[in-house]
Amino acid sequence: MKFLLGIDIGTSAAKALLINESGEVIALAGEEYQIDSPRPGWAEQDPDSWWEAAKLSICKVLRRSSVNPKRISGIGLSGQMHGTVLLDKNLRVIRSAIIWADQRTKHQCDQIYARVGRQRLARITANPVAAGFMAPTLLWMKENEPKTFEATDKVLLPADYVRLCLCGEICTDATNASGSLLFDTHQRHWSAELLEELELPSGVFPPVIESTAVAGRVTRQAALETGLAEGTPVVTGGGDQPIAAVGNGVIAPGDLLSTIGTGGQLFTPLDEVVVDPQLRIHTFCHAVAGKWFLMGAILSAGLCLRWFRDNFGGSYAELDREATAIPAGSDGLLFLPYLIGDRTPHMDPNARGMFFGVSLCHSRAHLIRAIMEGVVLAMRDSLEIMKKLGTEPHRLIASGGGARSALWRQIQADVYDMELTRAEVPEQAAFGAALIAGVGTGIYESVEAACQKTMTYSPPTYPIEENVRRYQEYYQVFKGLYPKLKDDFQAVSELR
Repeated sequence: MKFLLGIDIGTSAAKALLINESGEVIALAGEEYQIDSPRPGWAEQDPDSWWEAAKLSICKVLRRSSVNPKRISGIGLSGQMHGTVLLDKNLRVIRSAIIWADQRTKHQCDQIYARVGRQRLARITANPVAAGFMAPTLLWMKENEPKTFEATDKVLLPADYVRLCLCGEICTDATNASGSLLFDTHQRHWSAELLEELELPSGVFPPVIESTAVAGRVTRQAALETGLAEGTPVVTGGGDQPIAAVGNGVIAPGDLLSTIGTGGQLFTPLDEVVVDPQLRIHTFCHAVAGKWFLMGAILSAGLCLRWFRDNFGGSYAELDREATAIPAGSDGLLFLPYLIGDRTPHMDPNARGMFFGVSLCHSRAHLIRAIMEGVVLAMRDSLEIMKKLGTEPHRLIASGGGARSALWRQIQADVYDMELTRAEVPEQAAFGAALIAGVGTGIYESVEAACQKTMTYSPPTYPIEENVRRYQEYYQVFKGLYPKLKDDFQAVSELR
């Protein structure tokens, strides 16, 4: 029996998962780390904390599984997208990484639109500019920390840095690179045109290879630190969303993946590049070679419930039980989940959260349910755009921590008016990374074959007709709130 190891470098924790070639999970472990916020709206992490957490997770998995490391045929990687890691000539980290949740670069985002133009940007990258992405982050570094920028010899993304620690190789993949805003998403290579326009040195960007390619092999030093066998193949992997899509079996047009984690994402695969002319939604390269995907994202999803838990008490299970007692629509209470700004569709770092319609009849339980509903109503904005762009999703898969809640699954089925199921595997990003490792090392003929051999799904959650009608009415009110509040969000931001 052969074994595969998947490693996921998430926003809040690193996870390691060991499976056999049939997809059976042998062992799973994780290790948390923090997001640093030196100033309001900033979000940074020490890249070495990712590697330390990954090492601890790998050691735990090897200990729990009792599998001889030499029987692990390959290692795959998944990592949070968009984060910017700066290395010097000795490949040492220069400063903390600026990650996807960072909102400091509004000025640089405006600069990119002014210098490149929206139509030209859409033609090359197929994407809108968003704070936290690599392009505006590098421009911010150039303007605000010029000595650090000058000392930078290589720029990597989170999964790339952990891969470097594992096998000593500098590279990235098409899924991560396409989220940088410096990549030709159609042709799947760095855009010389954009790098020249933005005056960024091409030499700092790593070679781009596909997700299923072998990037290198575990070094002697990494083997000593993790317990892995020296020489084990390390397969490239990619960004957490496309790798998690593989771990959910979402690889063909018509599939729709709804992920509620720290942030929230709707994801649907494409056979060819589709670009939103209004640049409200993202088009990135899939981990499956020759495929792409549309993705809408909100920055605060599970984060909203965590905010409530941390400030007002209760475990997630207790919050879930409280909210279950409240009817669909929370008796007229709506919640805007823009705690750290919004991405799809408004692309506004100044947007903020709000409860709307509060009255004397509302209780703590109403607030909890309204948060859960507000997250899904905000994600529905992405689904509406996808449909207008000609996609026709017909199979809905729920993923992330939110998929563990029967209530949150029902809300998704009702708001999207689609039958919903979920993959019966833990930690789909790490699972997808393990499958990618199997494709790269020849255990599976293709990503499609890997999913077919290993994926199983839960019984479906069906939409409730009465709730579907109610949420349709609530959505009409919900989507009208942001346009009315946009200027007020700006004013509050200036007051802060």
